[in-house]
Amino acid sequence: MSYVEYLQKSIDYIEENIKQPITIEACAEVAGFSKYHFYRLFTLFAGVPLMEYVRKRRLAYAMQDVNRGRRILDIALDYEYGSERAFRRAFQNEYGEAPARFRNKHYAIPEKPILKENKSIICGGINMEYHFSDVRIEKLDTMYVTSSYAISDDPEADVINFMTEWMVNNNIDIKSRQFGFDIPVSEEQSQKGLRGYEYWIKVEDNTNQSEGVILKTIEECEYAILRITNPFSNPFEVIPAGWSRLAEWVRLNDYMPDCKSKGNKEKYWLEEKVEENGVTYMDLYFPLN
Repeated sequence: MSYVEYLQKSIDYIEENIKQPITIEACAEVAGFSKYHFYRLFTLFAGVPLMEYVRKRRLAYAMQDVNRGRRILDIALDYEYGSERAFRRAFQNEYGEAPARFRNKHYAIPEKPILKENKSIICGGINMEYHFSDVRIEKLDTMYVTSSYAISDDPEADVINFMTEWMVNNNIDIKSRQFGFDIPVSEEQSQKGLRGYEYWIKVEDNTNQSEGVILKTIEECEYAILRITNPFSNPFEVIPAGWSRLAEWVRLNDYMPDCKSKGNKEKYWLEEKVEENGVTYMDLYFPLN
């Protein structure tokens, strides 16, 4: 089976449990992937993060109930909103008007998505050859990292600033390897427009932990790696386009998903900023084994 065939199982699971609590852990288990690997795969192939997708599907079903004249409080509780007020706010943000404006109107729930393999990479006006290197394969050996994360409207800046200060205060070499990656947030946090980002600094195994920072052992893993030149010139287009290109390379080279069972070691999609000869690069790491 391909990645999308495994991910489709999570799409089906969400439809079947649209009025039940839905978590990243449950969806990952249904698809057969580890948590963070599933999260990044889902975002790439579905086009939105998991909880954003769940939110939109629930509001689509809720819209149908609004059309049928059901009481707003009952609809809110059915679709996992803690209050009528929270539901009304989410509904208006999604559809532009309050639920009352949609009473007795016809509405058809959009069909459940059927995920498809990427056939091409579409990147607007980005010069693909200029920004992206060829893909290389490399293994990262087992390493120790100090880790922290932030959940906010700008989590990358928040956690990187925090960890940079931590490095200075703990006499950690500023040239130590540093990795970051998106992390999932809860449905409630997603509704508030919040995102998550975790940041690692490679350290020795005897490095002390401190408040907000924990020491982790990261198992060795083989990666497909793509390098982006000047990634911050247009980061919200170039970096996602790089991930799409890298995932397409993995697919075309017949690297099959490893979905043996729950209990698989965690896999991380990593981003590493690199400075060489005055040029800024970003290396993207797609886990292969």
